[in-house]
Amino acid sequence: MEVSDIKKLATLARLRFSEEEMEQFLKEMDEIVAFADTINNSVEGSTDQIRGVGSYDITYEELRPDEVRESLPNEKILSNVEGDKGCFVVKRCVK
Repeated sequence: MEVSDIKKLATLARLRFSEEEMEQFLKEMDEIVAFADTINNSVEGSTDQIRGVGSYDITYEELRPDEVRESLPNEKILSNVEGDKGCFVVKRCVK
């Protein structure tokens, strides 16, 4: 990436960076792009083969087939939830 690319992204996102922040952001974006390239190159040959986390490759034939199963009823899922709103209530995390 170049500084002009970062400036364009910053404009689109309505962000402002100082020159020091711009250089740091440029360095970090280069690292992110390099990491994405590493991931893209980890699949050898074609998308028929996935590199596993372990030391061997996994093919699509080795993966379990997708199966449609009946889900649990809402009453059972929400049986341990406090309150009676029929949903999970979580604390607000954004101000």
